[in-house]
Amino acid sequence: MNLAADSPQRPILKRLLSPWGIAVVLLAVFFLGEGYLAWRDRAAEAALLTDSGFATPAFDLSFSKKIPYDPLSFTGKGAQAGLWKWSPDGLVLTDDGRKYFDESGGMFVSRLPAGQRRIKRIRINTATGDGDRHVEFIYEWTEVSPPSTALLVHPPLLKEEYPGEATLTRDGGSWKVKSLRTLDFEEPMTHLKEVASGVRK
Repeated sequence: MNLAADSPQRPILKRLLSPWGIAVVLLAVFFLGEGYLAWRDRAAEAALLTDSGFATPAFDLSFSKKIPYDPLSFTGKGAQAGLWKWSPDGLVLTDDGRKYFDESGGMFVSRLPAGQRRIKRIRINTATGDGDRHVEFIYEWTEVSPPSTALLVHPPLLKEEYPGEATLTRDGGSWKVKSLRTLDFEEPMTHLKEVASGVRK
């Protein structure tokens, strides 16, 4: 009697090596890999969505109410949007403008974020040499504030897809945002701040 031939492991091994067995093993490996990637990407998404710099970016603008009025500049656009009015003594906030700006020492200072953003999908999520993670993602704006719409040269559009990049670092048992790049917003915001401060015309 051949004990090896009668071993219960032989039929299992034979089944695993059959075309159907190999297909099942490959599918199992595939779904395990996809499950791991989904878990990893959920952690990256959670880190971004709990970071105010991404989820609700600041509309970080302050400027003198005595700034020269130019109907073609952001001062004119703000007046057209009903945020302030021109007067011989400088700009005067309207009731709508007070929802978004405070007046402090002759300056207008923004008080609310530029809007709200959410992740659409993670494109790349790779480890860096120092234990951080490099993440490239697609996101959209779900809300855009009236000052963002009125004053930015290229304001964000609702439901439009935009690319972003972030570096995540470990913070205890979770990830947090170490650096963030979302050029669709950062570049127009930088341009607006330079115009408001007189650096750029």
